[in-house]
Amino acid sequence: MGGHLQGLERGVSTVAIGQFSAGEDKTANLREIERLAQTAAENGAKMLFLPEYSMYYAKVNARSKNIEAAEPCDGPFIIALGELCRRYGLWIAAGMYERTDGLPYNTIAVLDDRGSLRGTHRKNRLYDAFGYRESDECRAGDKPFSPIETPVGKLGIITCFELRFPALAAEQKARGAETLFVPAGWVQGENKLLHWRTLLCARAIENGLTVLGADQYAPGKFVGHSMAFQPDGTALGELGEEQDLLIVKIN
Repeated sequence: MGGHLQGLERGVSTVAIGQFSAGEDKTANLREIERLAQTAAENGAKMLFLPEYSMYYAKVNARSKNIEAAEPCDGPFIIALGELCRRYGLWIAAGMYERTDGLPYNTIAVLDDRGSLRGTHRKNRLYDAFGYRESDECRAGDKPFSPIETPVGKLGIITCFELRFPALAAEQKARGAETLFVPAGWVQGENKLLHWRTLLCARAIENGLTVLGADQYAPGKFVGHSMAFQPDGTALGELGEEQDLLIVKIN
């Protein structure tokens, strides 16, 4: 896995988008994350963006398994990510299930290169659509992410299904975001890849933001095709249907 280097050579920040298939084995997921982190660092990346569900993903019996697998934001998964941040000199953003007294939050955690937790986004708009009910498996967050300063400037976050709501991306822009991160487990289906690509590009153009989409890839489940766009809609790079790493340079 050498990483695909794409984008503008005059870019001021090199970042990596990791695409992999998380499962129920947290240790195996962390091993894959470490491989991605090492390759990202070898390619000069300052930040690694990982998909929704990076900590854990259950294909069946998700409600009970998510509750059991969920961890606090100072638990083993975050501790392990922090160690990787320090070891490879990277910021890392990754998806997890955050423990509560009931259903967990679908949370994206952002850690800096010292391993400190800098921010979390609890997915607000759950995927109750196309015959699926994520609200049976997760608890919805109740407020938008507050953008934070990172190696890509001020970073905003919306998660997966939230990409379908233009106002959510616009709110991140209004709060000062310069780069928008969209972690996802974008479910396969008719024209779903078209939706994913079109909506990422549209959010970039509408808001004048660099947009980074990190998707899970799992045959028969998630589309993959992690990708990035400049604020004018120019593509910075795109992966296919495999576990891989996209390296891009952004302004």
